[in-house]
Amino acid sequence: MLSLDMDRAALANTRFAISPLATTAGALWLLRDKVRVGGGGWRWRVQDAVRERKLVLLGALFSGAWDYVPDFLTPQPPAPETAVQEELHAVASTDSARLCWELQVMAQGVVEERLVGRAVPVVLREALERGERDFAERVAAEMYRLWESAIAPQWMALRTRMEEDIAHRAQTIAWHGLSGMLATLHPRVLWSDDQLSLVSRFRGRVPGSTGLVLTPSVFATDLRMVIDSVPAAPAGREPMFSYPSRPGPDTGSGATVHALLGVTRARLLSDLHTARTTTELGERHFLASSTVSYHLGILHRTGLITRTRTGPHVLYQQTPRAADLLGGPSPR
Repeated sequence: MLSLDMDRAALANTRFAISPLATTAGALWLLRDKVRVGGGGWRWRVQDAVRERKLVLLGALFSGAWDYVPDFLTPQPPAPETAVQEELHAVASTDSARLCWELQVMAQGVVEERLVGRAVPVVLREALERGERDFAERVAAEMYRLWESAIAPQWMALRTRMEEDIAHRAQTIAWHGLSGMLATLHPRVLWSDDQLSLVSRFRGRVPGSTGLVLTPSVFATDLRMVIDSVPAAPAGREPMFSYPSRPGPDTGSGATVHALLGVTRARLLSDLHTARTTTELGERHFLASSTVSYHLGILHRTGLITRTRTGPHVLYQQTPRAADLLGGPSPR
């Protein structure tokens, strides 16, 4: 469980923001999550851009199995909407101590928070040997190339969807108060006794924050959070949540699948691009094993997943029929 203490001042300073780089980072998370979304195949678009533009640092940062991707990639928006050039400057000029600390967390993890680290790819180590400032500037340059090639051409439509989401949240605040709105952000968000809690396998607590920044994401299916819950974090920043925006008018395959199967089964099916066990799916989606088994049984009976026993484990994976339904290539 992750918890944020929210006194009256923090609640009063809770605000929304539209962030070009948070949106760009959200698209990069598709490479890790391998979530298939409708309306143009965003994962494939980002994947092609990373390969064709030779965005080697971004590819390395978002292709690993570590629990944490450095927060400096998503600078905190100082205004309701910040120009992409301002955010790129913030990335390029990241404080060296902050950058080193975040990369260390990525590599080594944090026991107190249950964050698991992994070996840093060679391409990242070699880039760091040229200095933290050079590393930050190269990452900013790659973020700009990804933004320019993949996100900017669709920015007006993406921005409109985020604005519509914020307008809906504002209406919810007007009718149900700020705490009522916070409870609708995501099923994992809980509000009680001046404390905002996130149901998670990670642990942490922010004893006193000065505010909260909320950024809607058109790509996320889960909540992404930027919080400094470890006292050793240098130059702490306000907590920032990137939450899934409300569905827009998109009628692509992703919207169809969600309407046909329901949100939970659609997410589980999307995650079975590779074989997984019931336990693994439960941990990844914060569901009880019995709930996962129930949904997998339905998916199996409808011919959308296969079931294979390997030793003591039962592995589930999409069938070609499911891949067609989701709008992506069949699993190998």
